[in-house]
Amino acid sequence: MTGRAGRLTLATLIGVGLLSCAITAVAAEKPLADQPLASRPPAGKLLALAIVVGSNKSASPAAENLRFGDDDAVQNARTFEMLGVRTTLLASLDAETRELFPKARPQGPATRAALRAAFERAADTLAEAQEAGRPTRLYFLFAGHGEIADGRPFLQLDDGRLWREDLAEMLRDAEADDNHVLVDACYGASFVADRGPGGERIRVPPGFSQRAGAVWPRRTGFLTARSSGGQTHEWAEFQAGVFSHELRSGLVGAADVNLDGIVSYREIAAFVRRANEAVPNLRYRPQVSTTPPDGNLDAALATLPSGPLVLEMDQGTSGHTFVETETGIRLVDLHAAAGTPIHLRLPIDLGRLYVQQASGGSRTAPRQPPREFRLTGRSGRVQLSSLMAETPRVRARGAAHEAFLLLFAKPFDGTAVAAFRLDPVDSAEGRDAAPPGHGVRRTLTIGAFGLGVASAAVAGGLAWSAIKLHDSTPPGASNAQATATTRDIHNRNVAAGVLAGVAGASLVTGLALALWPTAPAVVMVSYDAFPSLTFLKTF
Repeated sequence: MTGRAGRLTLATLIGVGLLSCAITAVAAEKPLADQPLASRPPAGKLLALAIVVGSNKSASPAAENLRFGDDDAVQNARTFEMLGVRTTLLASLDAETRELFPKARPQGPATRAALRAAFERAADTLAEAQEAGRPTRLYFLFAGHGEIADGRPFLQLDDGRLWREDLAEMLRDAEADDNHVLVDACYGASFVADRGPGGERIRVPPGFSQRAGAVWPRRTGFLTARSSGGQTHEWAEFQAGVFSHELRSGLVGAADVNLDGIVSYREIAAFVRRANEAVPNLRYRPQVSTTPPDGNLDAALATLPSGPLVLEMDQGTSGHTFVETETGIRLVDLHAAAGTPIHLRLPIDLGRLYVQQASGGSRTAPRQPPREFRLTGRSGRVQLSSLMAETPRVRARGAAHEAFLLLFAKPFDGTAVAAFRLDPVDSAEGRDAAPPGHGVRRTLTIGAFGLGVASAAVAGGLAWSAIKLHDSTPPGASNAQATATTRDIHNRNVAAGVLAGVAGASLVTGLALALWPTAPAVVMVSYDAFPSLTFLKTF
């Protein structure tokens, strides 16, 4: 029995050893994706890069330059740096922006060459990270003018146009694992739209996302401004584009209602929509066009850090709250519903911060005067309840910005996030129409050309018939016949001359309409000494 048992034990050990070798060999031959999670090497730390572009330059000589495109670029870059993203800033800062942000140092202007160079550097950095096993993420942010020329949308850089096909190519060449495109510009939704001429979809090679003739990398998400007519808005109260400011507010934590440290596409889209719902005039109501990566609204847009300064909004209010610096730079706006915890990430290099809260009021609780809290800019976590409320500083007001005062009038909470659904225009992945007024002008242009061609054709026919009539008159015709023929020829020549004039005028009019410069509608509001409102309508 002892010898037999020993032989069985030896056979068992040999069998186990052979089985282990076989399993090891099979596992070695399997690709990494097919191996059990426990056997995979741990993923490296996420590398996130952002290319941030801002330009005030107008897209047409007939349009005014923006005021805050460069300010938005600086604030966007600062926000993403605070979120732990390595940022490249491309903008030409005006004197006012340099005074507000003296430490801002753009890596270059918002030109085509500088942008392509930034993407090439990003591609090299991303490749090195991927070779080291690190996941990668690439952001592209733009604040400035946008337009549509010959049916092709573009973003206006300092030295020319950025076509979406060019941006899609640069994103493909960068080869990041995830891409996020955030655009605050007129017709931004058209810039990333997925429909070609006539709304037809185009077949796409595997691994890419086709959107309106530009093949974007598949794992690409889009957030763009969208409002009635396609125009976007600036507001001097924010010293920024309204949409850009709302995005930044959500990204520093105001949209993270579940406090999981991740701002998802669903959360940021619901946050922006809720912030603007109370604005009654669609012309002034900013909206967000949302296309998350792979259609997943719960995909992460940003990961929130643990600092540098975290303000826990543990002292709720039924009204609007905002945070600004001692120099008046507006950082965050929000309206958290009662009982909704919000943790804001704030900078520590802009001096003292001020948190102002307003009471919304209700039937049972009348409106209370606003209160203000002073916050020292230093690292750590601070609860709002630990700060002493003070009387707010006097702030100027004017009638011109009354529409935008309704921003953040409605409270934001988890219910708003859970109820968020894509609009039909977003579900169709972008369907912006031609610029407002372009349809009317196109109709007039076609009509003028049509009238010109038709008038010229009839004039030519009359002139030709007059010649034929003259040539067909017999030599022996009576005086009465000759007089009648001469009168007929004269009438035809006169009619031909009149119609030729109509044809010439119509063709000139059509040509002028076709070549007339277009300009996006821009709203600029200020309230410094006197309220002023500028609205440029596209024709």
